[in-house]
Amino acid sequence: MNIQMNEYTFPYHHIPYIDNDGYGNRCRYWKWGYEYLCYLLHIRDIVLKLAPSSVLDAGCGDGAFVASLKGKVKTLAGYDPVERAIQFARAFNPQVEFYASQVEDVPETFDVVTAIEVLEHIPPENVSHFLRSLAAKTRPGGHIVLSVPTTIIPLNPKHYRHYDMPTLKTELSAADVPLKIVLFEYVYRHSFLAKIYLWVTNNSLWSFELHLLRKVFWKYVWNKLRAADEKTGHHLVVVLRKETKAPEHNG
Repeated sequence: MNIQMNEYTFPYHHIPYIDNDGYGNRCRYWKWGYEYLCYLLHIRDIVLKLAPSSVLDAGCGDGAFVASLKGKVKTLAGYDPVERAIQFARAFNPQVEFYASQVEDVPETFDVVTAIEVLEHIPPENVSHFLRSLAAKTRPGGHIVLSVPTTIIPLNPKHYRHYDMPTLKTELSAADVPLKIVLFEYVYRHSFLAKIYLWVTNNSLWSFELHLLRKVFWKYVWNKLRAADEKTGHHLVVVLRKETKAPEHNG
């Protein structure tokens, strides 16, 4: 029984699947997988350096980021307006409180509030309200950690906009929230080697995975491609501290 329970860290029966042409596949490939893991784990490390006792992940989706913090942060919670995503999150993380709602409906406040690749999904007219809601759920002296796709990469059809630092600062200013930027970093840059590796291992003709090569490539991604700058970075990560009192406005 325990052996069977331990196998359900992931619903493994859903890994093999039938594709659109009716052929069986034993695995799934996502071309953005290494990039996703790179910025997700980088943000996890940023959050852990803040040493929070509680974290709320806003727009948590299926709870992948929350899962990366299990056993490292005392109190974890997540919210997402998409009910199906929350059902997955609850199934994978039954000990975590998840809310299928808007952020203002979450009852508590937290040391750290994260919004990872969420802001670009918010309609422009709702961004100020969303940022104020994040600030309201952050304890005084606590932090908000945001990540957004940058203008380096093409606009995704499901996104309203991509970001550079001036755009993000403009939205923060318009929201008039008591937040101060204490850190910003650009994460993940592409390289010719990465493009070749991703094409060679997964294209329209074949897919394959060599375990040793996979391990070597992941070390390359983490050590060589994770750190970027404003000209190369695919993602902008910003840490904001909530001031203990609202800033005074002159005039």
